[in-house]
Amino acid sequence: MHLLLGLSLPVSSHWGRWILASLLAGLVSLPAKAEEPPLQVTIEGVSGELLENVRQYLTITDLKGKEASEERIRRAHRQAEAEIRNALQALGHYSPETQSRLQADEEGFRARYTIEPGPPTVVDSLELAIQGPGKEDPRLREVLADSNLAQGERLHHGHYTRTKEALFQTAVERGYLEAEVAEGEIRVMPEASRAEVRLVLDTGPAFYFGEVEVEQDILTSNLVGRLIPVSKGQRLTSNRLLEIKFALSDTDYFQQVSVNIARDRAKPLPEAKEQPARAVPIVVGTKPRAPRRYRAGVGFGTDTGPRLTGTAEFRRVNRKGHQVRTDLMLSPVQQRLTTRYQIPIRNVRTDRLTFSGRVEREELGDGRTEKATLGVSEDRRWLDLQRSLYLRFALEREDFSGEERGTRFLTPGVSLSRTSSDNTMHPRLGYSLFLDTHGALNEVASDATFTQLQARARTVLPLGPRMRILLRGEAGSSFVDRVGDLPASERFFAGGSRSVRGYAFQDLGPRNASGDVVGGQHLLTGSIEVDLRVYGDWGVAGFFDAGNADNEWPPDPDTGVGGGLRWFSPIGSVRLDLAVPRDDPNRDLRIHVSIGNDL
Repeated sequence: MHLLLGLSLPVSSHWGRWILASLLAGLVSLPAKAEEPPLQVTIEGVSGELLENVRQYLTITDLKGKEASEERIRRAHRQAEAEIRNALQALGHYSPETQSRLQADEEGFRARYTIEPGPPTVVDSLELAIQGPGKEDPRLREVLADSNLAQGERLHHGHYTRTKEALFQTAVERGYLEAEVAEGEIRVMPEASRAEVRLVLDTGPAFYFGEVEVEQDILTSNLVGRLIPVSKGQRLTSNRLLEIKFALSDTDYFQQVSVNIARDRAKPLPEAKEQPARAVPIVVGTKPRAPRRYRAGVGFGTDTGPRLTGTAEFRRVNRKGHQVRTDLMLSPVQQRLTTRYQIPIRNVRTDRLTFSGRVEREELGDGRTEKATLGVSEDRRWLDLQRSLYLRFALEREDFSGEERGTRFLTPGVSLSRTSSDNTMHPRLGYSLFLDTHGALNEVASDATFTQLQARARTVLPLGPRMRILLRGEAGSSFVDRVGDLPASERFFAGGSRSVRGYAFQDLGPRNASGDVVGGQHLLTGSIEVDLRVYGDWGVAGFFDAGNADNEWPPDPDTGVGGGLRWFSPIGSVRLDLAVPRDDPNRDLRIHVSIGNDL
């Protein structure tokens, strides 16, 4: 804390002149800060790795450019020869000769070190070995093969240290928890310039998984057991221990997870391939997440206008891990309320049986639709994809140009999706895929017969350290006798921030006799965009979009071109785009604002 006190006295007064004179005298008498002498350090006679190691060891090189007193500089100079000797010995030179000199003049200090490293010490005898049950472990043999220690080569202490550490770390990762260096020594004969190196690792017994005990009281033991990705009798490795931690912490059930090896309870495992071997219990400590979570947010996009969102999550409504989630979204063009009841099945992390209900009102093109939906879906990991088998029944009422129509349809369907990226929020390399097909039969609780196919793909690729290219494509087709039989929510529209920029949201597509956009049977859009980070989390972008919705295949595309600003925020990319519709001279420049993930 700084306190500033002010005192004002007229200088013409006796006290004022006295105080002013005292202050001036005090300032004059303050000692000026001594300027520390500059320092120059020169090292001669060595180069490459030897020179770099000498610089790393020398204390005096750390004083260059810093405020160092003369006493500190001279002390660092006195210990320089010992530091140089240690630096060279680490690289196999045990008989160096060093000439050192420190000069002082009016410009500062000059330190000079002339080094004759002497002959290198050569590894004359080398033994690298593994003993114990893990002596034939391929990963450990690989560490020995990758070691830079070699007979007849210059001794390098760093290579020895790195090999020893890599052997020990790999052994522990492979489940040899009692591994130790049985023999490890370097014997140097400086007068003969040769050395003997011996490094032997004893792996000790191999460890296997015993019982996995999860300390928790919020879920049934059967459900938690299905979360554990390892089984009793499986080889214990560090990667598998991490899999246990991630399997529990990636769910909505646990906030903190710790995995501990109960080595004091290890028992012999005579049936294991490597002998001796031991089975060790694993104790998993957990801290549950809060059973409920509520979230609210506000946002804005040119497609939807201002929007309000709210979410209520019940992460566990019973000990079987059932969950309930309700989402609300309100905007000028869309109002939606969705509730889902989820039951974990098979793989608890990825597989769900979901019962859902939704009511929504949405502006589609130049019309309006109101819709209520009930559905059930089985969501499961399948062939490295997320697969959803679903059945939905919907009642819908649409209004275009004042003509209202009600429809009902029961649609079974299947969707496949996959997303992969190097960064969830701001990927530089990644892709996302989505495929869906569904349909309805007029004879089965539906007012129309149709089949629809839809596909979306996005990818991000790096173009240098600060530039990316983003590619996006979407296609869809409906197979139906009459386009008018399709419910409004099953028709395709184009235009907007995530479609063809330069055109209003859902402003591209077939029109009725009144000129209103009513949606089409087919959709085809694509985009190419390049963005560049120019400062911190800010960047610029340029793009070209094309596409349309139509009743003929392929749709005749409209195009838009433009550029914009990017803010790579913690919640995703915030985009401000200016786009020109190239195929309609009567349309003006359009602003698009959107927020979200690039994939």
